[in-house]
Amino acid sequence: MRRLACNVLLALLVTGSVLVASAQAPFAALSINSAGPQVIDITTGITTLPEGGSVVDRDTGVSFDAAHIRYLDGTFIEATDVTVEGAFGTLSADSVRIEMADSLLTASGNLRLERDCLTVTSGALRFFALSAIAFFVGGVTCTEPAFNAERVLLDVVNGDVLLVGNYSFTSGLFTMNSPTEGGRLELRLQEVEGIIVYDAATDVSPELLQRFSAHL
Repeated sequence: MRRLACNVLLALLVTGSVLVASAQAPFAALSINSAGPQVIDITTGITTLPEGGSVVDRDTGVSFDAAHIRYLDGTFIEATDVTVEGAFGTLSADSVRIEMADSLLTASGNLRLERDCLTVTSGALRFFALSAIAFFVGGVTCTEPAFNAERVLLDVVNGDVLLVGNYSFTSGLFTMNSPTEGGRLELRLQEVEGIIVYDAATDVSPELLQRFSAHL
């Protein structure tokens, strides 16, 4: 061990190292596998994987490989250049952070989510694993179905979507736009003759509002 500036770093030249936390809530059963050396700052407890590695959570099904990973056991994981597989779909982003105590995954930078017939891009995403709700903000756009909105909520269990604020939704030959002051548009996932489609309605159901109430 040698002293470097104000911190004492311990370099563990071990590949395939694994961190497993006890399973109590989403993201509490994470396994982290290093693709190369690990660097542990013993003053903060933060471990850095400069060559990246993989992360798997057996409870939520979230898994990803990343080019660079930092984590504090039982507290957080940060990763860059990530493609994440999860209940919400396939997510790619410049950076991802998991807050274990809050069961929260956040992502930003060149963000793109693909799920069922949804292909969404936005400035940032928050995935609340306990409620299974994904919340998109910042220039949210979707190519299938075609819409844009200030904010978008996705129920990752049944695929239903709520557009919030100023929005525009196009299906076939018609387009629905929000009032000037903004509004809400419900997109209900349906399967018609084996094809997944979204049924749009400005009269949002009480059930959907209740489902998303904590984030409105």
